[in-house]
Amino acid sequence: MPELPEVETIVRYLNCGKDGICSIVGKKIKKDHLYWQKTLANASAKDLNDILTNQVIQKVGRRGKYLIINFDKTNLLIHLRMSGDLRVNQSRGMERQKHDRLALDFTDGWRLVFNDPRKFGRAWLVSDPSEILQDLGPEPLDPLLTAKRFHLMMTTRNRQLKPLLWDQTFLAGLGNI
Repeated sequence: MPELPEVETIVRYLNCGKDGICSIVGKKIKKDHLYWQKTLANASAKDLNDILTNQVIQKVGRRGKYLIINFDKTNLLIHLRMSGDLRVNQSRGMERQKHDRLALDFTDGWRLVFNDPRKFGRAWLVSDPSEILQDLGPEPLDPLLTAKRFHLMMTTRNRQLKPLLWDQTFLAGLGNI
């Protein structure tokens, strides 16, 4: 189950590249493939294609367990949920895998693929990420989350500890692990 540490690792991988795989920052979208419509929570395949074609990735970030891919004029948010994963590979010669749900082909022959065997993961195409992320609590490693603030957050809630820490509106990114 991808949680905050895994999502952060994926963000770093997409920004910097690793093991012969390049960064996706600066790449231009040539074509997108929506293999399972429900993956995209708030738009159609046509909308996705119309909006993302020729867009350039400016940066990749994270808020809680959400990946945020910033383009020139829009943003793609991805939540991997329980079994989702992202991979970067050459588009030529690579067959679509059984659980691929969404793929973005870049003009230089590379591809970003969202693979999700259990179909729980989702993607959102939004102009402002706060449309989706507005209810998330503070980040666990945010410098503004001091011991004093955390203590105040804990003492103003009357809930069991484990469900409280899982509550993404209380603290973004923590999970069962």
